[in-house]
This record gives sequence, C-alpha cells and structure tokens, in this order.
Amino acid sequence: MKLQNQSVYKYSKESTISLHSIILNYYQLIDEQKIDEVLNLFSETAYYARCEEVFSGIKALENFYKNERKITGHHEIKNLWIIGRTAIVEGIFRGKGADGKPKKVSFADFFIFNDEGKVQNRRTYLMLGGSYVKA
Repeated sequence: MKLQNQSVYKYSKESTISLHSIILNYYQLIDEQKIDEVLNLFSETAYYARCEEVFSGIKALENFYKNERKITGHHEIKNLWIIGRTAIVEGIFRGKGADGKPKKVSFADFFIFNDEGKVQNRRTYLMLGGSYVKA
C-alpha cells in the first residue's frame, strides 16, 4: 500500500523525540490543571473526539477543558508509540470526579500532529465510557 503525500509522513528521529516530549508534557499539564498551556498544544482548527462527544475548534476545546471537564487526578502512561505524525497512548487515570468520589479508568488516546507540531486531531477511548468520568 502506498500512502498519498508520503513525504509528509517522513518525520526525523528528532521530530519523534519532540512528539514524545509534547505528549508527556500534555499529561503533566492536564494533571496540574494548566489549561491555557494545554490549549497552546492544539491548532486553532483542532478536532477532539472523546467517547460520545466531539469538540471542533479551539473555542470548543477551551470550553471543554475549562467548564465541562470536572475530573482531577493523575495519568499513568503505560505505553506510548510514535508513528509518523501520530502518537498513541495507553494508560490509566486515577483521580476524583466532580462529586469527589474516586475514579480509576483505563484509556487510549490517539493524537495526530500538523506541520507546526500542534495537535490537529485527538481521539480518546475510555474503558468505562465517557459518562463514567462526568460524575
């Protein structure tokens, strides 16, 4: 199988290391609730699909992170793969929900980066579904 625009996907080893650092930084910033810094990692036209929900554009992402995402805690990264412009993350989130009750859920995240090294698309799968982390 031949990829269209194949040259676009030829990232150097340095780029791979950079994407690796960006991803680890993302989870650290989220855990520290540094939302403005998190938003700086995304492009203006970023698209985020989180279980049943979709957020399109930086304003929608800002609303989600600042107003809708009520869980707090720590992400433990089990695996991180970089394939071209795509980062795939497998991990466990441990923390508290909006109601203060403990939460623990396995997740898988897929990030696709644009030419500027910004997150263009993100998709999150939660083992227990999106409604689990809303309570």
